[in-house]
Amino acid sequence: MSLRRAGLALALASAGWAAVPDEFARSIRPVLAENCAPCHQKNFLKAQTAKDMESSRALWRNVAAQLRNRTMPPVDSKLTEEDRLRVATWVDRELRRTACQVGEYAGATGIRRLNRREYHNTVRDILGIDFDVALIFPADGTGGSGFDTNGETLYTPSVLMERYMEAAQQILDRVIVSTPLSRTFSEIHRLPERGEFSVTFPVYQTGDYSVGLLMDKFDAPARPSLKVDGVAAGKVNGRPASGRPLVLRQSVHLTRGEHSITVITDLPAEIRNFTVDQRTEPASSEKRALHYRLLGVEPGEEPVRPRDAAVRTLASFLPKAFRRPVEQADLDTFLKLYDRAAERGDPYTERIKLALRGVLVHPDFLFRIEHRDTRPGIHPLNSYEIAARLSYFLWSTVPDEELTRLASEGRLQDRAVLTAQVDRMLDDPRSRAFADSFVGQWLGTQDLGGRAAPLLTELQSYYTPDVAADLRTEPILLFHHIVTGNRSLLDLLNSDYSFLNERLVRFYQLEDKLPEVQGPAFRLVKWPDTRRGGIIGLGSVLAMTSHYSQTSPVLRGAWALETLLGTPVPPPPPNVPPLDNDRKLREMTVRQKLERHRADPACAACHKLMDPIGFALENFDWMGRWRDKESNGKPLDISGTLPSGEKFTGPVELRQALLGRKDDFLRHLTAKTLGYALGRSLQDGDSCTVEHLADSLRRDNYSARTLIREVVLSVPFRNTQGGAVHVEPIAPAPPKRNRPMVTK
Repeated sequence: MSLRRAGLALALASAGWAAVPDEFARSIRPVLAENCAPCHQKNFLKAQTAKDMESSRALWRNVAAQLRNRTMPPVDSKLTEEDRLRVATWVDRELRRTACQVGEYAGATGIRRLNRREYHNTVRDILGIDFDVALIFPADGTGGSGFDTNGETLYTPSVLMERYMEAAQQILDRVIVSTPLSRTFSEIHRLPERGEFSVTFPVYQTGDYSVGLLMDKFDAPARPSLKVDGVAAGKVNGRPASGRPLVLRQSVHLTRGEHSITVITDLPAEIRNFTVDQRTEPASSEKRALHYRLLGVEPGEEPVRPRDAAVRTLASFLPKAFRRPVEQADLDTFLKLYDRAAERGDPYTERIKLALRGVLVHPDFLFRIEHRDTRPGIHPLNSYEIAARLSYFLWSTVPDEELTRLASEGRLQDRAVLTAQVDRMLDDPRSRAFADSFVGQWLGTQDLGGRAAPLLTELQSYYTPDVAADLRTEPILLFHHIVTGNRSLLDLLNSDYSFLNERLVRFYQLEDKLPEVQGPAFRLVKWPDTRRGGIIGLGSVLAMTSHYSQTSPVLRGAWALETLLGTPVPPPPPNVPPLDNDRKLREMTVRQKLERHRADPACAACHKLMDPIGFALENFDWMGRWRDKESNGKPLDISGTLPSGEKFTGPVELRQALLGRKDDFLRHLTAKTLGYALGRSLQDGDSCTVEHLADSLRRDNYSARTLIREVVLSVPFRNTQGGAVHVEPIAPAPPKRNRPMVTK
């Protein structure tokens, strides 16, 4: 008996099953009518047959989500957990089965700002610097598909716009070599005792400046003092030599902006001039090269025709920054900023900086904007919009020269051209950005070592921040290897290899079996035995699905159902006591505690599906290392029996059981990849696309590149929905389950 048949209550049916014609009327609607009729007789309960559901698909999808999340019906309902999950599963399955009867659907992606990773990579590729966005921007949220590419949660609060202004200035200061400030004020000031005068001037770079005074016509030692913007900055001592004028200097720290420096004399004196000189180190050769690449002149040189040079710089830079061709009106917008700076006497480098700063805070740079047709129907994206979608999907950055050229030729709606570009881009080292971003968010392993960081000092012999980073990297390299090598996606479930370095070999206690793995560099390694395989055997996954210092079959089972099979598991009912609340329970094994816990009918429906999967992983301790006994020394029981009667023992047989659910795994992975690529939550209309993509994978032996290629060739990736579009998440997510492997 296969795992596919186990637990109909949690959507273990495949999409190919046909709906029993009268099942809705016979066993689904009666349950809903008994528990929901008082409030919903006039909406979804108007449906008498399964066919009636078609006219209100979004409503029925919400019904399934409300049932699964226990938000409806009210708590005093007599609805059993078995019926609750059975009905929710049937509704989901029926909606999926009939998805393609609705017709093609492209959906609409709203205006979406660049997330931190995309901003970093975009700045790197158009300006050539590695700008640390984590130091200035807050972390991005994740949307309904669970990714930071989702525009629905990429908010833009006012404080973020302030940070964008700050970041733009910092970026340009790192790229453009500014002309050092050197100002001389030659007006003679004859000051009485306690006399003072002030000068005001702009400062273009934060740093140290030397203030100089040339004083004459005084007889006693002079001790003038300085104020910077009204704040005392100390005294300057000096003594005349042989009646000659006295030159005094003092260092002050000035930030970017306009400043006022006041000189106060303690004796009558004549000040002949006043100087301000910036103290700078010579620019590095790297910065000088960046300056020349952007502006076309060497640092310190001013173009013969500065404004013409500014036009050339903007005409070259704007298409890269905006990811589209630009018109004269675009240039004029930023030339106005250049002209404003020129009118107030700023040097050339500061004039062009102001114009470029305007570019870096413009919506066309910060946001990915796709123009939608107001007419109903499906409308193709233009070539530049497709180029941007493709490059940010696979590289998290701007289109390169080849993509831009193909866009200018109008060839990116050609399926053959798109297919060739997918292969080219996956072969490029920049495709690692897709794996880096997608895998950690899909599996949840990106938090290991950050939010999730063990505190016990006894772990430090094998678990350190470097090991945590290695554990996060391992699934990324595995996924990247599968995609770039066009291997079967089923390797994610049962590969006999992984990527290890010396630290991970020590962590996995494999020093004797893998002595050839030395040093910090990762290498492709075949597991020396069958204990581990696929992503479910990785230390990062096993650690993230554990409690602090204790394994959790519940969390591990729920993770496998949700993350690998796309089977939502509702949060526990309210008022469920912790497993260790009773002192007697503390002497039991984890399995014994959970078996006692499942005696509660409210808990049994989900636990009898989650727990067996988790029991099969009990050979891995709470950090993901192998063990043969419980933490209390008692023998492990790693057998599991599902409600269907299917039995498996240990991780090897569990992986085989998961392979029996390969269609559900691939359908879920397909939906995740599509949602990541589109930058939005999937809608009900996307269900048909997901089914078509999954069918393509099955026909092509589950090859990884087929998934990427078919996502790019899909209707929603290459098109947008015109007219008014109703947005309804394909499956509203339940409240997040706490995975307290550790405390901060």
